[in-house]
Amino acid sequence: MRKKCLPLFFILVFMSVSICSFSSEVITSDMNSDGKPDGWTYIKSGNVEKQEIDLNFDGKVDGVYLYENNGKVKEEILNTNHDGKMDNWRLFDNGELIIDKVDSDFDGRIDIWIYIREGKILRIDKDTTGDGKTDKVIEY
Repeated sequence: MRKKCLPLFFILVFMSVSICSFSSEVITSDMNSDGKPDGWTYIKSGNVEKQEIDLNFDGKVDGVYLYENNGKVKEEILNTNHDGKMDNWRLFDNGELIIDKVDSDFDGRIDIWIYIREGKILRIDKDTTGDGKTDKVIEY
Protein backbone atom coordinates (compact mmCIF):
# COMPACT_ATOMS: atom_id res chain seq x y z
CA MET A 1 0.00 0.00 0.00
CA ARG A 2 2.82 2.40 0.80
CA LYS A 3 4.42 1.97 -2.66
CA LYS A 4 1.19 3.02 -4.38
CA CYS A 5 0.90 6.22 -2.31
CA LEU A 6 4.48 7.33 -2.90
CA PRO A 7 4.10 8.06 -6.64
CA LEU A 8 0.87 9.96 -5.94
CA PHE A 9 2.72 12.04 -3.36
CA PHE A 10 5.41 12.98 -5.92
CA ILE A 11 2.78 13.84 -8.52
CA LEU A 12 0.99 16.13 -6.06
CA VAL A 13 4.27 17.81 -5.04
CA PHE A 14 5.23 18.30 -8.70
CA MET A 15 1.82 19.77 -9.49
CA SER A 16 2.09 22.17 -6.53
CA VAL A 17 5.56 23.31 -7.61
CA SER A 18 4.39 23.72 -11.21
CA ILE A 19 1.37 25.76 -10.20
CA CYS A 20 3.50 27.99 -7.97
CA SER A 21 6.12 28.57 -10.64
CA PHE A 22 3.48 29.75 -13.13
CA SER A 23 1.57 31.92 -10.69
CA SER A 24 1.44 35.69 -10.82
CA GLU A 25 2.08 38.17 -8.07
CA VAL A 26 1.98 41.92 -7.59
CA ILE A 27 4.51 43.70 -5.42
CA THR A 28 3.62 47.23 -4.33
CA SER A 29 5.93 50.01 -3.19
CA ASP A 30 5.37 53.26 -1.34
CA MET A 31 8.01 55.70 -2.58
CA ASN A 32 6.85 58.73 -0.59
CA SER A 33 6.04 56.81 2.63
CA ASP A 34 2.45 58.06 2.84
CA GLY A 35 1.05 54.58 3.45
CA LYS A 36 -0.44 54.31 -0.05
CA PRO A 37 1.07 52.27 -2.89
CA ASP A 38 2.49 54.27 -5.77
CA GLY A 39 4.42 51.54 -7.53
CA TRP A 40 3.25 48.13 -8.72
CA THR A 41 5.47 45.36 -10.09
CA TYR A 42 3.73 42.45 -11.83
CA ILE A 43 5.65 39.18 -11.81
CA LYS A 44 4.67 36.04 -13.69
CA SER A 45 6.62 32.79 -13.72
CA GLY A 46 9.48 34.51 -11.90
CA ASN A 47 9.85 37.30 -14.50
CA VAL A 48 8.88 40.93 -14.16
CA GLU A 49 6.24 41.52 -16.85
CA LYS A 50 5.12 45.04 -16.05
CA GLN A 51 5.70 47.91 -13.68
CA GLU A 52 3.35 50.80 -13.05
CA ILE A 53 4.28 53.96 -11.20
CA ASP A 54 2.46 57.03 -9.88
CA LEU A 55 5.16 59.68 -10.27
CA ASN A 56 3.27 62.62 -8.74
CA PHE A 57 1.50 60.60 -6.00
CA ASP A 58 -2.03 61.53 -7.06
CA GLY A 59 -3.30 57.94 -7.13
CA LYS A 60 -3.13 57.64 -10.94
CA VAL A 61 -0.55 55.66 -12.92
CA ASP A 62 1.80 57.98 -14.83
CA GLY A 63 4.27 55.42 -16.14
CA VAL A 64 3.96 51.85 -17.39
CA TYR A 65 6.98 49.72 -18.22
CA LEU A 66 6.56 46.44 -20.10
CA TYR A 67 9.42 43.94 -20.02
CA GLU A 68 10.75 41.14 -22.19
CA ASN A 69 11.57 37.77 -20.59
CA ASN A 70 15.25 38.76 -20.52
CA GLY A 71 14.38 41.60 -18.10
CA LYS A 72 14.89 44.41 -20.60
CA VAL A 73 12.25 47.10 -21.15
CA LYS A 74 10.28 46.61 -24.38
CA GLU A 75 7.86 49.51 -23.98
CA GLU A 76 7.52 52.58 -21.80
CA ILE A 77 4.20 54.44 -21.68
CA LEU A 78 4.06 57.81 -19.93
CA ASN A 79 1.63 60.51 -18.88
CA THR A 80 4.05 63.43 -18.93
CA ASN A 81 1.60 66.20 -18.05
CA HIS A 82 -0.25 64.23 -15.32
CA ASP A 83 -3.70 64.75 -16.86
CA GLY A 84 -4.68 61.08 -16.50
CA LYS A 85 -4.05 60.24 -20.18
CA MET A 86 -0.93 58.64 -21.59
CA ASP A 87 0.89 60.84 -24.10
CA ASN A 88 4.27 59.22 -24.77
CA TRP A 89 5.02 55.71 -26.03
CA ARG A 90 8.62 54.56 -26.25
CA LEU A 91 9.44 51.27 -27.98
CA PHE A 92 12.65 49.35 -27.32
CA ASP A 93 14.49 46.56 -29.13
CA ASN A 94 16.61 44.44 -26.80
CA GLY A 95 16.64 47.32 -24.31
CA GLU A 96 17.59 49.97 -26.88
CA LEU A 97 15.18 52.84 -27.60
CA ILE A 98 14.12 52.70 -31.28
CA ILE A 99 10.88 54.73 -31.55
CA ASP A 100 9.54 57.53 -29.39
CA LYS A 101 5.91 58.38 -30.18
CA VAL A 102 4.55 61.60 -28.67
CA ASP A 103 1.18 63.28 -28.33
CA SER A 104 2.69 66.76 -28.00
CA ASP A 105 -0.60 68.68 -27.91
CA PHE A 106 -2.30 66.20 -25.54
CA ASP A 107 -5.33 65.62 -27.77
CA GLY A 108 -5.12 61.82 -27.53
CA ARG A 109 -3.40 61.35 -30.91
CA ILE A 110 0.26 60.79 -31.65
CA ASP A 111 1.70 63.68 -33.66
CA ILE A 112 5.46 63.14 -33.42
CA TRP A 113 7.41 59.98 -34.24
CA ILE A 114 11.11 59.95 -33.42
CA TYR A 115 13.16 57.11 -34.94
CA ILE A 116 16.37 56.25 -33.13
CA ARG A 117 19.24 53.82 -33.78
CA GLU A 118 22.25 53.27 -31.57
CA GLY A 119 21.28 56.23 -29.42
CA LYS A 120 21.10 58.69 -32.33
CA ILE A 121 18.04 60.28 -33.87
CA LEU A 122 17.61 59.17 -37.48
CA ARG A 123 14.40 60.94 -38.36
CA ILE A 124 11.51 62.85 -36.85
CA ASP A 125 8.08 62.65 -38.46
CA LYS A 126 5.45 65.23 -37.51
CA ASP A 127 1.73 65.59 -38.06
CA THR A 128 1.27 69.35 -37.92
CA THR A 129 -2.34 69.35 -39.18
CA GLY A 130 -3.85 66.84 -36.73
CA ASP A 131 -5.08 64.42 -39.41
CA GLY A 132 -2.94 61.50 -38.18
CA LYS A 133 -0.65 61.61 -41.20
CA THR A 134 2.97 62.71 -41.36
CA ASP A 135 3.34 66.01 -43.21
CA LYS A 136 6.78 67.08 -42.03
CA VAL A 137 9.95 64.97 -41.93
CA ILE A 138 13.27 65.98 -40.46
CA GLU A 139 16.19 63.68 -41.26
CA TYR A 140 19.54 63.64 -39.49
